[in-house]
Amino acid sequence: MFNALYVILGAGLWATDTLFRHPMAHQFSPLVIVFVEHIIATAVTLAWVLFFHRNKIWLGWKQMIGALMIGVFGSALATLLFTMSFQFTNPSIAILLQKVQPILVIFLSVLFLGESFRGRFWFWSTLAIVSAFFVSFPHGLNPVELRENLSNSSELKGVTLALSAAGFWAFSTVAGKLVLHQAPSAVLSFWRFFFGLCTLSVFIYLHVQARIELPFLYSDPDSMKSLFFMATVPGFIGVTLYYRGLAKVPASVATILELSFPLCALWVNSRFLGLHLTTVQLFAAGALMASMIGISSVKK
Repeated sequence: MFNALYVILGAGLWATDTLFRHPMAHQFSPLVIVFVEHIIATAVTLAWVLFFHRNKIWLGWKQMIGALMIGVFGSALATLLFTMSFQFTNPSIAILLQKVQPILVIFLSVLFLGESFRGRFWFWSTLAIVSAFFVSFPHGLNPVELRENLSNSSELKGVTLALSAAGFWAFSTVAGKLVLHQAPSAVLSFWRFFFGLCTLSVFIYLHVQARIELPFLYSDPDSMKSLFFMATVPGFIGVTLYYRGLAKVPASVATILELSFPLCALWVNSRFLGLHLTTVQLFAAGALMASMIGISSVKK
């Protein structure tokens, strides 16, 4: 139960990211934002690792390949693809498709980790996914509007991008579980950000407009303060706490506990953005909290 709290807290901290990322997205390109964020996160994480885990920073070659895959696909590509999907499709559809991630993680954890489940797991996980849907979409989705959106080629491109991001994040969860057998959570966080930064550096080199934007971002004190918060709190602290919990709980359970993210996002939006909660959201939030408590007690 205590290890499950690390996952819940780590994923919950990711919700604070929206307060800063959303305003910045109207000033700078997603690539520039994510690139600078990774620079800061890599530097902060490296300092922590050198102070507390100096002798464990180097991983075995198998773990290093796993960390490389997590950094490239989970830290760099997934974040960019999901952000890009908002340019082609309704954000509501992109967020809906993100709910596919727990299903993919459960499938991959059976396939690659050999995890098995009891009946209680299926009950709590189903309740959690359904509750998370109504937390984000208290009024549901209009099937006619959804069908019209998906018939548009641009919308299909956005759907493909969002689904690809969900797939990469699901893969990263399972790969992280494997790497954490022999690596401290902070060390994996460092390599995740480092390899993500290397990948984004290539993209920056190939993207002329992004290189032009960089000096303007560096010279904006408010934006740099926001990036420092994003890189340290939802970034370094959130990811490291999540990995600490993932090391001890099954990946299939961790992916359901990650749904604390929309739950905390609901509170953040209500508290800081003045978005009032509906009755449906309150009931869904209660059901989601109950399901996370229930699934955290499920034994493999």
